Amino acid sequence: MGNPQSKILAVQYEKSVRWANWKLNLLSDDDLKREVSPGKNHGIWLFGHLIANEDDFGVFLGKRELAYPEYQNMFAGGTKPLPYENYPSVSEMREIWKEMIEKNKKIYNELTDGELNEPHALIHENDFCKTKEDIIMHWQIHLVYHTGQLGILVPNNNV
Repeated sequence: MGNPQSKILAVQYEKSVRWANWKLNLLSDDDLKREVSPGKNHGIWLFGHLIANEDDFGVFLGKRELAYPEYQNMFAGGTKPLPYENYPSVSEMREIWKEMIEKNKKIYNELTDGELNEPHALIHENDFCKTKEDIIMHWQIHLVYHTGQLGILVPNNNV
């Protein structure tokens, strides 16, 4: 069995994505328009933020370029949520989400244990995450954290 560490990370990603998809599939377009808490992120911004991060993942691992740089401008860390009308449609976002997940599954399936301790592609002196393994762990925690926030928006009758 080659690359056991990478395989574990790929399985963990698959399970995290399965949970995210379960929550996202329980949310209607209108559910995603609701705020997680008053004056804070709404579901559409959180969903777009997850898409931007999934797109960013391949860049940090040095495996591909951004597919949707406009999502970085709208949803990356440090951006402020705008009214949901200012964002792409939820149906478009759902399609891009599926695309990003498939691209990242491919990265995980091709990842080797030898790559895990390599510096990630965008490393700089003050980085908290230094290696590709650090990036993977941070990205997976990030996905689960924001999926939990989206779960707040799931109507009680769908839980």
